[in-house]
Amino acid sequence: MERWLKGVKRVATSSNDAECSKAVRAKNTAITDPDDDTTTSSSTVSKTKKRKYDESYIRFGFVDSNGSPLCMLCSKLFPNSSMAPAKLRRHLENVHPESKDKNKEFFVRKKRTVIGKSKKYDACNANYQ
Repeated sequence: MERWLKGVKRVATSSNDAECSKAVRAKNTAITDPDDDTTTSSSTVSKTKKRKYDESYIRFGFVDSNGSPLCMLCSKLFPNSSMAPAKLRRHLENVHPESKDKNKEFFVRKKRTVIGKSKKYDACNANYQ
């Protein structure tokens, strides 16, 4: 019922409603109170999973770029949360369908050319600085 009354302020009609809402607020603050050691547990604290680059991801056309996956075909840098193999495969199949049937050696050669271009770019920038 609360979702239909989102924009409407609810007025406590009885003392029982006011007591219930106070109890719910107190319970919610007890769960999220970081200073209280008794309420903090591994089940209430959620950490994001930090994935590490695996060399097998090159078969999807991705290389490691400072802990984040980089697509060699479109030079798009993805966040670390996208380092799951299923997400990398989905990007390859949806964005680069012409390259989804390429073998691993194709992407290894592509990696050498991408790295070679970045070294040339870095050398050019060093000359201008």
